[in-house]
Formats: sequence, structure tokens, C-alpha cells
Amino acid sequence: MITRPALMRHVLHTARILAREERAWLLALPTTVAQLTALLAPSYATTYATAADLARAVAALRLSKTTAALYGELPASAAVVQLAVWELGALTCLLLGIVVVLRAVAVTRAQEDGGRSEMLHGIGVGPVGELAASCLVLAAHCLLLGVGAGAGLAALDGANSADALAYGAAVCGTCALIGAFTLLFAQLTTDATGARGVGLAALGLLYAGHGAWAAEGWTWAGAWSPFALRGIIDPGGENDWRPLLVVCAALLVLLTAAAAAAHRRDLGAGLVRIGSGRRHPLRARGPVTLALRLSGIQLLVWAVATATIAGVLTAMGENMVDFARKGAVDGGVLGSQLGGGDPGAGFLGYVGVLTAAMACAQAVVLTGRFAAEECSGLVEAARGTGTGSARQLAAWCLVALLATALTLGAAALAAGLVGHALLDTTAADALRLMAGQWPAAAACIGVTALLGGAWPRLRWLAWAPLLVGLGIAQLGPSLDLPRSVMDAGLFAQAAEPTAAWLLLGGVAGIASGVLAVRSRDLRTTSGRRSGSAGPRVRR
Repeated sequence: MITRPALMRHVLHTARILAREERAWLLALPTTVAQLTALLAPSYATTYATAADLARAVAALRLSKTTAALYGELPASAAVVQLAVWELGALTCLLLGIVVVLRAVAVTRAQEDGGRSEMLHGIGVGPVGELAASCLVLAAHCLLLGVGAGAGLAALDGANSADALAYGAAVCGTCALIGAFTLLFAQLTTDATGARGVGLAALGLLYAGHGAWAAEGWTWAGAWSPFALRGIIDPGGENDWRPLLVVCAALLVLLTAAAAAAHRRDLGAGLVRIGSGRRHPLRARGPVTLALRLSGIQLLVWAVATATIAGVLTAMGENMVDFARKGAVDGGVLGSQLGGGDPGAGFLGYVGVLTAAMACAQAVVLTGRFAAEECSGLVEAARGTGTGSARQLAAWCLVALLATALTLGAAALAAGLVGHALLDTTAADALRLMAGQWPAAAACIGVTALLGGAWPRLRWLAWAPLLVGLGIAQLGPSLDLPRSVMDAGLFAQAAEPTAAWLLLGGVAGIASGVLAVRSRDLRTTSGRRSGSAGPRVRR
């Protein structure tokens, strides 16, 4: 039986190995967060240079329930630091939350699927010890992200060291809670794919709950959400540190529950086994059918969830559109978001941007499955059935195109019905402003296919166009970006002639990716190249 000191040494050694494997994320991500925050935050002081400008913007932003649902509650007397934390901080925490979910699964269930857990068990490191090592690496992730965010905010004119520390603590605490939730939920699923799905679904529910609390006052839905921590600490305002004690207690409870769950489940299995007794062979006639069978439930869930969110956000804009039609919204951030035409159609376009972002995220995830399966060796196994890697990549691209069309179509239907009833908009507006975002999704599919086909290890770069486009659309008015930059954004091309270029770019990316994967060997996580011992054969 292994002694406690020996177990601690093994845990620390495992943590060092994980940290070495994660060193790129540990260094690059906090640095990027610090640089982007330092680049964007000073614009708030420039845009709202006078107290009158700031008060007018805060008053206008508080009118919209949609912005409250997206960013949280904005104090009535918010200073410029609080405004930056409210808007920029919300997007930062959401994006970092997604990254934390993916990295938490990568250092736990993905390692287990790759066979490392079995080797660790052989030297006496059980599931709890392995989980402890993963927690140490995730803690370093969250701490460095908080340092990066706080250092970036310090570049904002008016932010002092206490504000920066409070903001960094809020980001760190939010990421730590999301990571702890993910570690707990990861014990329920049978593999890493399921853990990612459950973790991202839980993240969406936590964010939606916080939005419901801020917009509708539903305390039960969002007061306990990690995304509420930023508003409770209130960087730039009260700088209240007491909520961090609650965070520490919550982390202790969540990690204890995760350790208990890890101790109870079998290796390679989850505590919850859905349909384990009624499994049937998966019948597919080709790669497209197989991809549809593997992702069918995800397609339906994503479409229903996006349509629901589009309908709810559209309904939340009723009061703001009424105010705008009465002339109460004149210019400013909301005026820029509503555009110069009919406020109802302008607000529908604003919701369309958010809907398009969800569809593009779906496109990146689905198209990126080829590269993920190549790294895990599944593509090589599928080639044994006579299906070449190029056909597999093309199949996932086709499924992604169909899935995003379904998602945007469902969103257009829901927003069209709600908008006709509450915003006095037409079905043509919904079709133009939501379904018209499909070329943006096609462009994201093209970028992901090109990266997956040529450089599968760099597939994470496919998120860059989506994040940049969303950042321009959401932060452009607040940062006072030039109109030419906002008009050139990914999500500003709906129903515009320039959307044709996005379609062409998507088609070119897919074709280039398919050609690239035909002309190279497969690459797995083990570094072994398929077919490297023999002559290269075109498939």
C-alpha cells in the first residue's frame, strides 16, 4: 500500500507533467487576456470622456433588458471602470469560461481516455490523487487568468490598484467555480466528448440563469451563478472581498463532491449511464450518414436552444424598441446597435448577431470534429472501412452546413413570430437578419476545414474569426470603433451583397482543406504518422 508522503510526491509529479503539457495555455492565454484587456479597456475612458456622456450612456443601457441578460445588472451611478467591467468583463468571463471547461476536460477525462489514468493507477495514484493533480493545474490556470485580467484593467484611466485586484479576483473566482463545476460533471459521463458537452451545457445554463436574475429579478435562477461574482465584488465600486469567502467554501464543496464521484466510478465509465442496457449497432451507409447519426441529437438540441434564446431576447427588446420609436433613444451605444432604420428591425439585427455567433460556434465544433478524431485515431480506424480521410472531412463540413442552416432557420422562425407580435417586424425581416447570417457560418466552416485539413493541431485558431467578429459587433459601439471597421465585421454582412464573398471563402476553405488532407499523412496525438512506413497513396 502506498504511503501518504509517496502519494503526495506522485500527485505533485503528475501535476508537473500536466503543467508541462499545458504550458502553452498557461503562458499564452493569460498574456492574451492581459494584452486584449489593456488594448480595449482604455477606450471606455475615451468614449465617455465627460460625466454627462457617461450618465447618458448608463441611463440608456439600463433601459434594455437584453443588455442586462447578456452582461448583468449595471449600477445606476456606474463609473467608467464599472462600465468596462460590466461589458468587457462579461464577455471576458464567458469566453474564458468556455476555455476553462475545455481545458478542465482535457486534463481529466481526455487523459483518462488516452490511457494515462490506467498507468497512474499502476503506480498507486488513484482517481482522487489524479483529480488532485488536475486541480492544481487548473488552479494555476485560473490564478494566471485573474492576474492577466487585472493587469489589463490597470491600463484604464481611472482604475486604481484595488480595482484591478478586485477585477482579477472576480475573473479568477469565476473561472475556478466553472472549472470545479466541470470537474464534478465530468465524473458523470462516460468519456471526454460527453464531459465537454455536459460542461458547455452547464456553462450555458449558468450564464442564462445569471441573465434571468439580472433582467427579470429571478434570484433563484442566477444569484448562485459564477457569473454573478463580478457584479457582487463590484470592481471599481465597492471592491467587496467578502464574496471570495463564499467562493472558497463553494470550491471546497464542489471538489469534495467531484472527488467522491471519481472514487465511486469505474475507470473509463461515468456515474450516469444513459441507455447502457439498450445499445444497438450504429448503422451508416457512408460518412455523411455516420456524421448525422453521431451528431443528430446535438443538432436538434442546438437548434431548439438557439431558437429559444432568439425568441426570449427578441421579447426582451419590446420596451427598448418602444422607447426608441418615441425618440427616447438618441444615438449612443443603443442607438448605434439599433441602426438608423426602424428600431424593431434594428433590434432584430442585434439579436441576429448573437444567434449567428451561436451558429458559428456550432459550425466550428462540428467541422473541428474531424481534426479531433484524427488526433485521437478514429479517422485512421474509419479508413479501415474504405472511407478516405478527405471524404470524412467533407462529410463533417456538409453536416455543419446543414446544422447551421437548421439552427438559423429555427431562430428566424422563433424571432419572426415573437417580433411580429411584440416589435411589429415582418417575417421578411427575421429571414433577412437571421437566416441571412448563414454565409458567416459557411465562412467559419471553411476556415475550420482548412485548418483541420492542413494543420489539425492548429484547429483552435478557427475560433479567432468568430471571436473577432463578435467582439467588433458587441464592443464596437462602446469602443467607438470606426464605422468602416464595424461594417466589415463578420456578422455585419447579413443580406448584404458582400455575403457572397463569405460564401466563396467558405467553399474555398472547404475545398482547400479536403485537398490538403488528401496529400498528407494522418497525425495522431501519439505522434505516429499513418502510413509513414510505406509509399504515400492518394485516397
